[in-house]
Amino acid sequence: MAFLRPLLLQYYITEQCNCRCRVCDIWSKGRTDDAALAVVVRRLHEARRIGVRFVDFTGGEPLLHPQLPEMLRAAQACGLKTTLTTNTLLYPQRCKELAGLVHFLHFSLDGAKAEVHNSLRGAPAFDRVLDSLDLARCCGERPDIT
Repeated sequence: MAFLRPLLLQYYITEQCNCRCRVCDIWSKGRTDDAALAVVVRRLHEARRIGVRFVDFTGGEPLLHPQLPEMLRAAQACGLKTTLTTNTLLYPQRCKELAGLVHFLHFSLDGAKAEVHNSLRGAPAFDRVLDSLDLARCCGERPDIT
């Protein structure tokens, strides 16, 4: 029997979130401890050792984790391709420190109209997604929408 190696590690580095999405209850759990950098680095090495090739940093909202850039650098040092899924509310403030550290940048968008997206997200995020698309391109990134 052949062993199938895992391809992707989805790493929930925080349960904090600045949205109140209807389809997710992570934000309602209250403050929990964020993933510690030393533990993340150890887990990334373990993941690579068993064949993982991609790590998606997610959460809650991963941009709320202050050590995200260090985690992204550690993943790349392990030879992992990095992905990041964000609601973009903090992306304009953090885009420069993240530039070049994310192979696949995913921006969450839940509707083609602001009223729909913002209602589902529980926050005025629609315009921030659109602005972040342009900003990411200016920083040399190639974001996609999920």
